[in-house]
Amino acid sequence: MKVLLTGLTSFTGTHIAKVFLEYNNSTEFEVYAPIRYSKQAYNGLKAQRLNLVKNIHLIENQDISQHSFIDLVQEIKPDIFINHAGYIDNYRSDDFDFLKHLEINLKNIKVLTQTLKHNQCKLIIHTGSAFEPDGDYSKYGVSPYGVAKKMVWDMLVFWCQKHKIPAAKIIIPNPYGLLENQDRLLAVFHQKLAKQENIDLYSSGDIRNNIKAENLADYYLKTALLAGGELPENYVLELKPTGHIETQLNFILRALQEPEYGYSLDYIKKFLILHT
Repeated sequence: MKVLLTGLTSFTGTHIAKVFLEYNNSTEFEVYAPIRYSKQAYNGLKAQRLNLVKNIHLIENQDISQHSFIDLVQEIKPDIFINHAGYIDNYRSDDFDFLKHLEINLKNIKVLTQTLKHNQCKLIIHTGSAFEPDGDYSKYGVSPYGVAKKMVWDMLVFWCQKHKIPAAKIIIPNPYGLLENQDRLLAVFHQKLAKQENIDLYSSGDIRNNIKAENLADYYLKTALLAGGELPENYVLELKPTGHIETQLNFILRALQEPEYGYSLDYIKKFLILHT
């Protein structure tokens, strides 16, 4: 099956591509991924991520908000479309530019779904966020970014129902692992421990749903495999992946001992300073 994946250069996007490419010795899926610039233009973490995925069909200098992306869909004729990209600059802030997010993700949504249907797309998989309100706009963690993500999903489902394409949303909790953004909690602490610097942990009792990026990617793979059967045209699925539901303190103590980091518990505790 042909998979068209947007958002490849993101931390989770790379792992999603990797799990598809490695499934069944790479004989089950062909993965196509548009990237905004030429591969050589990327550096740092994004370059490392691109080097992690082998045997992928890269489409360089492709902006998903432009009409040329529709031409790309027409050319590839994907069996599965994974809508993983989105505008996320400053996404943690109340000043997040949600209008730009909506424009990028919804500008061509009607013609996109029409084109996917015309070319026998079997399933659209959309990435959701734990910051979405889920019916409760006062819930802890809900943000303008999350509200915008929910609006994109609602409109996507509307057009999927109109054009009779099965749709699934996978709500990302708190993914972690190597090659994640360097401002993330685990990455910051890893850098500090490598330099034998103290790590200050605030809100240590806060509970999060933490999941390894490769385990999160498995949810996308298993959802895509549903398309091998005959899904109802009005099929809509929402998945909430679960990893380790734990306090921030337990997360740090557990995750930094995993093989990718390899610190001993005593070493972590030696530099750990808790703040209430």
